[in-house]
Amino acid sequence: MLRRPGDQAFTFLGYPAIPFENNHAARQIRPAVIPRKDGQSNRSERGALTQAVLMSVYRTLRPRGQDPLGTIAAALRSYLQTGQLPPLPPADTANG
Repeated sequence: MLRRPGDQAFTFLGYPAIPFENNHAARQIRPAVIPRKDGQSNRSERGALTQAVLMSVYRTLRPRGQDPLGTIAAALRSYLQTGQLPPLPPADTANG
């Protein structure tokens, strides 16, 4: 059953540049799914949420030309000092 309004679910019909499938999105998250699968899943709901957030940040930073591990480590250091997470760094315009 479609849970979205029809005009949004079928946007690809009016815009040829929009694919009708989500293979690109599936390929983008696959590197995050494989380690989870190899490790016999997450062991708790909190662990699953933590992994989802970290993988989302990681998969956002990498195409932006940022160092994901360094950026996450710096964000955690900042959080421990200030109690607030910093925003994601801006996209590197040279890399898209």
